[in-house]
Amino acid sequence: MSAVGSQAAAASQSVGSPTPASDSATVGNLDVVEVEVEDDAPAAKKRKLRSEVWKDFDLISVNGVWKAKCHWCKKHLGGETRNGTTHLKNHLLVCEDRITRKGLTQSTLKLSANPKDGTVTLEKYVFDQDVARKELALMIIVHEYPLSMVDHIGFHKFCAALQPAFKLVSRNTIRKDILDMYQVQKQSMVNYIKKLSSRVAVTTDLWTANHQRKGYMAVTAHFLDEDWKLKSFLIR
Repeated sequence: MSAVGSQAAAASQSVGSPTPASDSATVGNLDVVEVEVEDDAPAAKKRKLRSEVWKDFDLISVNGVWKAKCHWCKKHLGGETRNGTTHLKNHLLVCEDRITRKGLTQSTLKLSANPKDGTVTLEKYVFDQDVARKELALMIIVHEYPLSMVDHIGFHKFCAALQPAFKLVSRNTIRKDILDMYQVQKQSMVNYIKKLSSRVAVTTDLWTANHQRKGYMAVTAHFLDEDWKLKSFLIR
């Protein structure tokens, strides 16, 4: 067979035989590979995310639209380039799931006044929900405020203006906090009195609450400590 006939036969054989399916094609000398992207999949490699806010979000595609998925509440926010990141930062400030599980750990500036010389200094502090709840319970105890004050709308607005991250509790919860504090202080007082070498004088005080028309009795222990200072403990 001549050379021309051999080339024609090879060409006809290649056209007639099927080729296996493949995701790649050859254009010139370059291989082009088609990659299918699943919907709702994280897109960290598809777009370079420079802002620190993306540590709390995943960039995903929802029905062909880029969305930012919050790690805490799983809410979807705008993730397009034109949306920017300001709305994502604002969301982290009010995301209740993030505040509840992580808490506010960012340092904040506060002014502290020295009562001796009247000077004012600028310091840093970190908000603590547990410390704030304890101070609220102590305020109610010292000033004999009603437990219902934590349910007042005006008090809610006042606390939100002072510290938006503070989560107010119900009257039943603050009542439990106060009783728990009482048990701790009671045990501490018992341990202290056990070590006393001086005598203890006990006095009682009776009164009637006008709004409840109930009688109450307070039992107080008085003693001198090691420095000869008079101490008084409310026992019951």
